[in-house]
Amino acid sequence: MVIVWILLWTLAFIIIIKANRTESTVWMSAIFFLTGLGAFSVVLQERIMKFCITIVSISHETINVMYSINAILVAIVNNMVPYFILLYGLSNTNIIHKDKKKIIYCILFIPSILNFIFLPIKSNYSKTPEELVTYFRELATWTVPYMLAGIFFLVYSFFKEKSFVMKKYRLFNIIIMIPCISYIILGNVIFRAIGLDNSWEYWIILIPIGFTGVLYIAFKYGIFGISLKFDRYKFAFENIIEFASDSIIILDKDLNIIEYNEKFINNFLIDNKKYKNFNEMISSSKIYEYKDSLLNSISESENNNIKAIEILINNNGEIKYFSEIKYFEVHVNPVILNCEFLGTVLVFKDITVYKKNIELIKQNQIELIEKERLLSLNQLIGGIAHNLKTPLMSSAGGIQVIKRNTGKIYKYIQKNCSDATDITISLDEINDWQQNITEYLIYMSNIIDVVKGQVTEYSKTSEVYFSIKELDEKITLLMAFEIKKSKCVYVKEININPMQKINGDVNSLLQVLNNLITNAIESSENHNIVTFGVDKIDSNIIFFVRNTGPKIPEEIQERIFTRMVTTKGKNGNGLGLYISKLIIKVRFNAEIYFDTNDKETTFFVKIPIIGEE
Repeated sequence: MVIVWILLWTLAFIIIIKANRTESTVWMSAIFFLTGLGAFSVVLQERIMKFCITIVSISHETINVMYSINAILVAIVNNMVPYFILLYGLSNTNIIHKDKKKIIYCILFIPSILNFIFLPIKSNYSKTPEELVTYFRELATWTVPYMLAGIFFLVYSFFKEKSFVMKKYRLFNIIIMIPCISYIILGNVIFRAIGLDNSWEYWIILIPIGFTGVLYIAFKYGIFGISLKFDRYKFAFENIIEFASDSIIILDKDLNIIEYNEKFINNFLIDNKKYKNFNEMISSSKIYEYKDSLLNSISESENNNIKAIEILINNNGEIKYFSEIKYFEVHVNPVILNCEFLGTVLVFKDITVYKKNIELIKQNQIELIEKERLLSLNQLIGGIAHNLKTPLMSSAGGIQVIKRNTGKIYKYIQKNCSDATDITISLDEINDWQQNITEYLIYMSNIIDVVKGQVTEYSKTSEVYFSIKELDEKITLLMAFEIKKSKCVYVKEININPMQKINGDVNSLLQVLNNLITNAIESSENHNIVTFGVDKIDSNIIFFVRNTGPKIPEEIQERIFTRMVTTKGKNGNGLGLYISKLIIKVRFNAEIYFDTNDKETTFFVKIPIIGEE
């Protein structure tokens, strides 16, 4: 009996360790554990107590305690094993809806509770033969139907099963379990109810035989949800999906969850709790919006069509920034054996780095194309500027000739004509227009110089200086139309000597300040004030651009100088401030920063004075 006790508990622990996620195997493990407990009660009575009484000579009170413990163990075994056998049979059929299981299981537990209450908890060895027969007759009234029902449900699940593979495993379960349950019904209940008290001793040989059969079938085919394979190095792959770099979930054909790994929990689940069904899990996960697509892919995979879909998630459930997005490619792989669909393996491969590299390549391609376009534009505008400057200068020279000849005519008329009022008026008008045209030509020439400077490659030398006045004039030339169109009030606050020199390329700083002024105009409404100013603090020159528009949102403030982040929504590309920061840092060794509140937003460019010409 000691061997029986050890074998039963060993089998119970093997089952619960190897397959504790399946309900039927949990009940099966409980059955073997309790029957092992019954064997232990026999060992306690026959071996331990007899040894203590005859050899150790323990006290009478200790003997009574041991008898009480033995009686409690026997009562637990007699009342719980039939209940677990019935639950094991029911769990194999799946005929009870999961929402009603707890209620039905509680109702089925009522006979066990009544037995604990009304039947005396007394060791079988302390009962008279009449008490023993009466006890087992009363016990048989509900335990025998429970165990017969468990056998019926096992057989029913075999015939109900349509899968050939699962049918084979259910047959193995029946081959092992029905003889064991029959032994319990006959040897432990019915025969004892009719007075054959020690008949169980003749049936005890079934337990080692059954244990050997379980080991063989588990090794050969798998049984009770476990498979014993003593292959070399096999232990290294026992929990292989936990070491996989991808998120994995394994489903059976009814979308019940067989297994999933830690990567899946970390990437997709909101609540780390036990899930039994795929629909329930996905509905409360970060990828619930892809539920229909995943179910369709699983359905199509039944025909051996391996599917792959792409999903994206955000850890906070809301996508705010490009860098927070995670991309996954889902491979839906069917499990097919002997042309029979048994389930699905979903592999969620993280392709975030790949996607971002693709985006970066695209962005680099766009920047290369843009750079090539600017180079072409540079050559084009350089040619246009050269071609325009020549006729402009020629026109200016022609106007000077006209002015000189007009002066000669004017002197001649004054000397030789007594009444030249009309002619004098005409000549004055010609002189006025000559002066206006000269100013227009100078303005056009300045515009051409500024525009040409914006598309010309940056100066390679750092020994170049420009004045605040020169920078201000160029800004006024380029931004005049933009300011007029926006109907904003443009204010200058230049609190520094206009002739103050700055070391660096004027066109680089002009590009940055023009971008800041353009942003300020776009952030302001009509008639709002946009201020451009310059201050000198210590050995630094501070340029600032202020607008009275709305406050920059908190989530944008942290990343405003980052590529792909913009305050303009669909109208912005997220590159202006990013490039401005690069220009200020690289070409002027300076810094750009901002201050924003509900009333106004100000951007500052702080440039150190490193020397004067």
